[in-house]
Amino acid sequence: MESKGKSASETGPLPPKIPGTAEGISRVICLLGNRTKAELKRKAQQELIDLIGTYPNSQQAAEWKKSLRQLAKSE
Repeated sequence: MESKGKSASETGPLPPKIPGTAEGISRVICLLGNRTKAELKRKAQQELIDLIGTYPNSQQAAEWKKSLRQLAKSE
């Protein structure tokens, strides 16, 4: 999914991959929120890796979640 005119500097840091659907972005935001609080279980870790291409640390997850929420809101 392209950011439709929003650059990374306008939305903040983004994960390596961004899901192509609103549902996918919503799921990533949820998983990243859970990741900021604790380690995810293996199945959720793999789902996040499949969706965005990597498993972030807690701080990175918080930054990506914020950026993706801004991106989702702007579309």
